Amino acid sequence: MAEPAPGPRSADPLLRNRPYQAMFWSQTCTDLAEQFLIVSIAWAALHTFGGGRLGLVLAAWAIPRGLLLLFGGVLADRKDRRTVGISVGALLCLLNLAAAAITHRSELWAWLALAVCLGVLDAVRLPIGSSMLPLLVDRERLVQANRWVSLREWGAMTGGPALGGALVALLGSGGTLVTAAGMYALSSVLLTLLPPLGRGQEARKPVLADLSGGLAFVLRHRRLRVLLPTFAMANLFVLGLIGVGIPLFAKEVVKAGPQGLGILSGAFGAGLVLGTLLCHRLPTRWQQSQRVIFGLFMVSDGLLAVVGIAPNLPLAAVAYAAGGLAAGPAATYYRTLLQALPPEEYLGRVNSIARATSFGLEPASTAGVGALSARLSAATLLIVGGCAAAVVDLTGLVLSSRRTPAGADAGSEPLVCAGAQDG
Repeated sequence: MAEPAPGPRSADPLLRNRPYQAMFWSQTCTDLAEQFLIVSIAWAALHTFGGGRLGLVLAAWAIPRGLLLLFGGVLADRKDRRTVGISVGALLCLLNLAAAAITHRSELWAWLALAVCLGVLDAVRLPIGSSMLPLLVDRERLVQANRWVSLREWGAMTGGPALGGALVALLGSGGTLVTAAGMYALSSVLLTLLPPLGRGQEARKPVLADLSGGLAFVLRHRRLRVLLPTFAMANLFVLGLIGVGIPLFAKEVVKAGPQGLGILSGAFGAGLVLGTLLCHRLPTRWQQSQRVIFGLFMVSDGLLAVVGIAPNLPLAAVAYAAGGLAAGPAATYYRTLLQALPPEEYLGRVNSIARATSFGLEPASTAGVGALSARLSAATLLIVGGCAAAVVDLTGLVLSSRRTPAGADAGSEPLVCAGAQDG
């Protein structure tokens, strides 16, 4: 097998790192376009078919994304990531233009075919995006770069739907989808400014062999085999609590209605943003410590349980904001470890496995919490689920405390964070 071509990492500060800036703004366009797409498709399908078939369309989008994410990681490790990213952006542009035409039609099969195609492209886009960053940024600045990536993503998830809704009201679903198509096209144009991000020529193994090789690498890697399964198990408890438990708590326990839900969600989001902004101010040894990551997630999940015992909305909002404050740096450090621990030839597969644990477990978690809500109060769900997730985090912390023998994790390098000079 030929050696992989070295990645064109730059030691320049982020503001002077042109490839990083091109990738950052390309993904900003993609993140906003995705939110516009979701709002447009949901609104148009709801008006065309009603709620039942809207759920079918969204499921047709989510299922292929979850099933094919691991194969998307294989593709990211086999091909030039820049070329694949440009191609995916161009295809998403064309699909959005097609969606603009489909919104005027009532044939369900056309909507389902569109949703399946979007899910397939998502399965490729997500691991490609995660695996490009460590090839463009020096390891000293990887935490700093991921801090801005996290802020960008949370900003898009917070403001994107509101902006998308305003565009739908102004331009209609079709016009908003054309706008999203333009943003996907701009995303592809910006990626042309990147250097090649591919691997050297090598004898190709079967796709399933590459996929099993990625899974085997995770199982062999002393840190990843603790980090990924433990985080997945914690997600199994937490995702449903955020998606179902918190809305039920706002409605049934503190009797605050939709305004109260908005306050709780906003408090958590504010905590996430503040924690992410401050994460580079924390001790450098925290930024490379798996134990600290699990410790911060344990605090965040424990505070989710505290929300369940809060007697009123203000105290619940304070506890939820504090949970976001702890989760902000933990999520940034977790993302950075997933990029710093594997060698370049496994970046796509490792990050696709991490993504699959989130997208794959979210439906099971939300469905489980929803079913339990018929028997347990929202407060009980938050207390029990938050404590269970905190115990899982504590288990990860303990397992991470075991010393790693020298050479056990070949291919990974120590991570050092640059100072605050990049802002």
